[in-house]
Amino acid sequence: MSQLIQRTELKTVYYTPVHCPFCGVRVMGADPVDETRITACSHTLFIAHDTAFEYRSARLDENLQLDGMTEQEVEARWMQDERGIDGFTDTVSVADAIKVAAYAPSPSAYGSYYGFAPIE
Repeated sequence: MSQLIQRTELKTVYYTPVHCPFCGVRVMGADPVDETRITACSHTLFIAHDTAFEYRSARLDENLQLDGMTEQEVEARWMQDERGIDGFTDTVSVADAIKVAAYAPSPSAYGSYYGFAPIE
């Protein structure tokens, strides 16, 4: 079996901008005019929050067998995991993949998740 995605968690400085560990591109908030704009590089597998995927690459869809599914079908898949989208993205098995999970402190239960992998 392939190795599952490696993960690291940001809990104290959760608001730190996330950059691709392979090329350095800032993937969220890179546009000073629109801090919510996603700038996915070729290494980005996914960008997600507790409520939805913001970005999914073709490599992610292939790896998690999401090819050809509607957004509603994809949502139904990750909602089957008792840990939600966080747990679902932990099942990624792309070689040398890395996940950054950023959690806002209590009382918030909000999380953001960023997945990256080198290009083969």
